[in-house]
Order: sequence, then C-alpha cells, then structure tokens
Amino acid sequence: MQKRILPFLLTPCLSLMSINAIALTCSENPAQNTVEANNYIFQILDYIDSPAKGIKQDIRTSTTQLGSDANSTTVKHSLEYDSNGLITQSYYDLYSDKGILVYSEHLQKNKSGWENIIEDVEDKTNSIIQFNTDEQGKIVFSLQTKKAVDFVFIERDNYVYDDNHCLINKNVQWQLKEIDENGKYTGTDQKGTSSYTFAYRDQQLANVLYQFSNNMKNESDFSYHYDDNHRLTTIESSYLSAGKEAAHYVTKFLTFNEKNEWLTAIKNKNNQGDKQTAVTRELTYY
Repeated sequence: MQKRILPFLLTPCLSLMSINAIALTCSENPAQNTVEANNYIFQILDYIDSPAKGIKQDIRTSTTQLGSDANSTTVKHSLEYDSNGLITQSYYDLYSDKGILVYSEHLQKNKSGWENIIEDVEDKTNSIIQFNTDEQGKIVFSLQTKKAVDFVFIERDNYVYDDNHCLINKNVQWQLKEIDENGKYTGTDQKGTSSYTFAYRDQQLANVLYQFSNNMKNESDFSYHYDDNHRLTTIESSYLSAGKEAAHYVTKFLTFNEKNEWLTAIKNKNNQGDKQTAVTRELTYY
C-alpha cells in the first residue's frame, strides 16, 4: 500500500502546474484575465496554454518519442472555445504505440462551472474534478475525487484573485483514505495542505512558489522569447526543489499561420534524455 501511494503523494506539484504558461497574464483587462486564469486552472495534461480569443475549435495531435528506437505515444486533443477564448469543452486521449487508450481527460461545461472526468488505465484510477465559479465567472473552488482499488484521494482547492481578476494564490487541502480489499475504509488517513503563489513580470507569469505543510518550498520560473515580428517563439520553465533545478522544460514554436498563431511546436525536458514531443495544431475561427 505505502509503496503504491508514496509516488502519488510526492508528485502532485509538477502534475498540477502547467509548464507551458503562455496565456496566464495579469493585464488591465479583468475579463480577459478571468478567461486566461480559468483555462490555466483546468491544468489539462500537456496542454500548451495559448491565448484563444476568436478561435472556435482547436484540434491538436502530439507524438512523444524517447530516442530513435523507443516506443512512442500519441495524443489526440480536441478543444472548443467561446468567442472570448474560454474553454467550453476538451477531449484529451493518450494512446500507446500499439494504439491502446491509456489515459483520457474529458472536460465539459455544466451548470455550476465545469467537470473534468479523468481515467488512467495504467494506474487503474478514475477521477472527477468539479470547478465552481463565482458570479463574475472566475473559478473560485475545485473538488477532485480520485479513486483506486486501495485508496481514495480528495483535494479541495480555493483560488484567490486581485482586483483585476489576476490569479495570485491557490490554496490546497488534501486527504488520502486507505481502502482494504473489500472496498472499505481502513481508518488510516493522510492529510496535508499546500499553497501556490503566482508572480508576474511584464504582465506574464514569471514565478510560482509552492509551500507545503511539511515546510518544504519549491518553485517554478518562466521566461519567454520573441522574434522580430513579436511572435512568441520559445517558453523556458525551470522547476526548482530545495533551491536546485530539478527539471528544465523548453517549448519552441516552429510555424505560424497568417494570424501569427502557432501551428507546430516541439517540447523537450532536460532530464529525460532524447524525449521530445512534437505538436501540430488545426484551428477553426468564429
């Protein structure tokens, strides 16, 4: 039991925070800040979080390969947006090199906000995340329930904004309950808290500080590079643990359409050898 749960508890920070933070900004436009914060909060796996105002549908295909002779995985990802660029629906499906579905996220809008249904075939877990909004449309609370054969994980997140609707804090409370072979609670629970603080530079996300209930502190730094046409060409993000870089990510945008929106990109992670993800994008506009 402990061997299975421990990696799950140690890895939430990277899995819950996007490493491709293009769209999360803090501008003088509260309505647009709300849209971008909501899209970011969804934390869709491997999603390059691009501004999407005016885009109706976004269909992405991603292929990840580790080395020239290694197996590859393929992602088919379909997104729909409203006219302001807010995600209304997302279908993310990850397939093995044999074409077998191994992971899926299906996000849809509902009466109280959004609901994301996640199935991880390899880990044999199922999750539901409910996102609730306030009267201004900002996501202010989310509840995740993740079930496996031997535990149930519950996470409650509260989101804090400044006067311009810029996301500035995320506060997390989590609880893990063990389950026996008969599906009953054993009475053994684990609990914890964490907080995330978002800092901006030149109206773009520059740093996220993570603080945990065990007094551990980690952080992520972001930098952005543009070409002579003012198009974003590269995002670099570093994840630091105990003051040392634990991972470094680079996303490069290779081709653009006539609206200067990216159509192809590649993503690399420094500590995973030759691992590279290639992404292609097809856009339909309003």
